[in-house]
Amino acid sequence: MRVSRHKNKLLFYFLLLTLLAIPLTARADDDDDKDDDYDVKARVVRISLLGGEVNLKRNDNKDWEPARLNYPLVEGDTIATSKDSNLEIQMDARNFVRLGANSVLRIITLRDEGIAISVVEGTATVRLAKFDRSTNGYFEIDAPKTTMAAEKTGLYRIDVPRDGRVRLTVRDGGAARIYSDTSGFTLRDGRSAELVITGDNAGDWEFVAAAPSDAIDAWVSTREQDLAKRLKYDVKYFDESTWGAEELEAYGDWTQTDEYGWIWRPHASVISSYVDWAPYRYGSWTWLPPYGWTWVGYEPWGWAPYHYGRWVYHNNYWAWSPRGYYVRKRSWWRPALVAFNFSFGNDVCWYPLSYYQRDPHSRHYRRDHRYRHRDRDGDGRDGRRDGRHNYGDPRGVTRVPRRDFGNPERRAQAAEEPIARRVVDLDPERGDGDLPRRERFDRRPNIEIPARRTGATERAPGIPLDDNLRKMRVFHGREPRARDAAQPRTTTTPTTAPVPNAETQPQPSGAVARPEPRPRRDRDRDRSDSPPDGSERRGRRQETIENAPANTPAPVTEQPRENPRFERRERESQPESRPRPEPRSEPRSEPRSEPRSEPRSEPRHESPRSESPRSEAPRSEAPRSEAPRSEAPRSEAPRSESPRSESPRAEPRVPDKPDRPMF
Repeated sequence: MRVSRHKNKLLFYFLLLTLLAIPLTARADDDDDKDDDYDVKARVVRISLLGGEVNLKRNDNKDWEPARLNYPLVEGDTIATSKDSNLEIQMDARNFVRLGANSVLRIITLRDEGIAISVVEGTATVRLAKFDRSTNGYFEIDAPKTTMAAEKTGLYRIDVPRDGRVRLTVRDGGAARIYSDTSGFTLRDGRSAELVITGDNAGDWEFVAAAPSDAIDAWVSTREQDLAKRLKYDVKYFDESTWGAEELEAYGDWTQTDEYGWIWRPHASVISSYVDWAPYRYGSWTWLPPYGWTWVGYEPWGWAPYHYGRWVYHNNYWAWSPRGYYVRKRSWWRPALVAFNFSFGNDVCWYPLSYYQRDPHSRHYRRDHRYRHRDRDGDGRDGRRDGRHNYGDPRGVTRVPRRDFGNPERRAQAAEEPIARRVVDLDPERGDGDLPRRERFDRRPNIEIPARRTGATERAPGIPLDDNLRKMRVFHGREPRARDAAQPRTTTTPTTAPVPNAETQPQPSGAVARPEPRPRRDRDRDRSDSPPDGSERRGRRQETIENAPANTPAPVTEQPRENPRFERRERESQPESRPRPEPRSEPRSEPRSEPRSEPRSEPRHESPRSESPRSEAPRSEAPRSEAPRSEAPRSEAPRSESPRSESPRAEPRVPDKPDRPMF
């Protein structure tokens, strides 16, 4: 019995240890599938076309340097073109920014959430061929005292001459919201808006139709036609994050392999002009914060193959694979996918990482002993389970003297075969060794940039201005009215209640929510609370007269009547100049015991009056404070009046009153 219990305990512990070991093994296998992750993932754009003299100043450097083809640009960089030069910056696969001559551009924000650039001077055009703010983030352009926020795809042009004027133009179906220091509006396709900066109308906008095409527009159109012929966006050899690879089909061929999948091989005519060509050999190293030393290839196609994927030596030629063995998900931009070695005297050596090799700069490097480059079994294998692949190829080792590292004028060379074999046999250096950090070999003199504040307001990197400016400049700090979705129509009608029709239902109007009017009973209550002598209404009427426009005729002020009988005698004695009864705007406080008028038997002869036609004023709705009246019965005898000799205009009829003696 004791032996069987002991065996059961041993079996239980064995099963428990087995279950605990399974997750650990799975976790170790999961590490194999992780990407070569970097601590730095700053967004990068590139110079895809350059003509003439173009200068660049990094965010953390005061010196200017010459810009070159395939130079990477990051947040905070400033680019300046000179006379008779132009520049194209590729923001991603389909969107471009192009600069004309004598232009200055700053990259304010360059992140996955959105892009913000600043045109300090000159002319810039922005082509957004694939843009959706919900997926691609925002795209905003600052100019002196102006901000343009793109709403959809289109072509946007910004002109900033030296005098400080700003002219914004939208074409090709685009639309943008424009903001200044005091206003905000939407600029539609085919329209231009120019900001007035001098005179009495400074700060106002002038709206005109888009100007005819000029030399800059012609250059942009020719460039886009050329890209439409060469770029292939329907290729499925790489993922969407590997931008820049859409141009490779114009320089080489794609081939499918069993070992590496799809690979790209450059045409022989493309690399024949380079002596002993190999990847990462014809180019230079430049310091790019926050990544550090970054490779800049001199080949016109040298962007995607040097910052994504891996190079392999397949069937006696070099080919590029968009993905490496450890890249299973999104492809991230890398400054250079190479392995360094600094242990060979005065030379710095490097070679392209192989398909199965970990990136020495990734956070997962050397986490497991199987990732080491050194031959583990001593039989010439690289340590992988199949044992068929060598990490580095000696034909890809390149060297340069340490003193010339980072010098774009010093061309690197292929390493001798004995040194090359030793380089690929050693473990790659993880850091940059004792390489110089900021060595500049071709400094340029300082370039004068106009001291102008750009943007409709102060901007912080990484924060868009569109939402805040729209609320403050357009809605003046109030919340915009939310549009209610239209109710869908239905063909079946319920028997209990009719179907609401979206066309007949009242729709919200106004840019903002307007306060509800006060109920009538509240207004009546205010009238009842007013003084009985009408002083409050007279005060309001006097205020209305004072605030009325200058061309408004002043209303006739009614004078109080002391003796009604005397007034009737005066009217009868002067029939031709008898004044009309004026409208009463306030209740009388004394009781009324006599009628206001009596029957007329003689014709009235009135002279033309210059004031507006008389109209009977409505009685005030306030409660009357006079004593109850005791009226005599009305006489039903018909009235007989003489025909009028004046214009046929009918006057309001005064109710008949019973005949009473005057005294």
